[in-house]
Amino acid sequence: MACFEQPNGQPAKLVIPLQEPTKLVHNQFFLTLLPQILAVTEEEFGPCELTFYKQPLSSARVAAYLNQNKVIGLNWASASSERDKQLRAIKIPLLKGLMGHRILLLKKENKDLLKNVKTVEDLKPFVFGLGESWPDTYILKYNGLKITTAAHYDLLFKMLDAGRYDLLSRGYSEALPELELHSDKDITYDEHIVLIYPLPVFFYVSPQNPELAKRIEKGLITLVNNGQFDKLFYNSPDIAQSLAVLNFEKRTKIYLCNTYIPEGAQLDNRALWHFPNKEDSCNVNTIKR
Repeated sequence: MACFEQPNGQPAKLVIPLQEPTKLVHNQFFLTLLPQILAVTEEEFGPCELTFYKQPLSSARVAAYLNQNKVIGLNWASASSERDKQLRAIKIPLLKGLMGHRILLLKKENKDLLKNVKTVEDLKPFVFGLGESWPDTYILKYNGLKITTAAHYDLLFKMLDAGRYDLLSRGYSEALPELELHSDKDITYDEHIVLIYPLPVFFYVSPQNPELAKRIEKGLITLVNNGQFDKLFYNSPDIAQSLAVLNFEKRTKIYLCNTYIPEGAQLDNRALWHFPNKEDSCNVNTIKR
């Protein structure tokens, strides 16, 4: 079994977590990519319809269902060695490394807070807001930065707006669409720095469903090799807007060490990354403008 079989001869289904508006706003690329993967693998694996689970689930519940091969068939998430112990990763980076290029959100009144920041040391007075299950929590703590966490994604924006911490770290293609969604709040994006660490995003399936893992991997490889993956990626509105607007070249690049990358992440496969990975990122803290 790859997709979940259905009764009465109905098409098999690939069930993914429900995409509430706060998730939908930055997940359009995955929702465009998955039907293409199913389409290019249909001849070998059969028809399969992409569908959403009927109610919201926490990250922990999604992982538990995936591990048991129940209810949820597939999810995507930032890679970590811990996640790899529970789930089966298809180790082809999905966002070409953009998740590890972090844009910081902050109060509008503090828009130049990071204007003179040049090194990791300069960031140590500030408190970063992160989701409690994000691999970024371990990465920032390992690099000596102060963090506060929230169990729910939406709460992070409310906490930032209320001034309960200084900086909300978001992936490169997440910041702009999320600011639009939260336009009622007094927050904006920092224009001065970008945090960088290798952080691939993978599709994850149950260890008990090797057929689905095989199907997703074959489909991804096909789309990468025929150029359709890059076409979908660079034409995704949020990604295209972020690459055009956020002025990567003008930002101070601050590199953090990520010791939690699982094996097989293909960091040296240049075709799978938008920006090249810095091999000694655990030894270099900053590259000035």
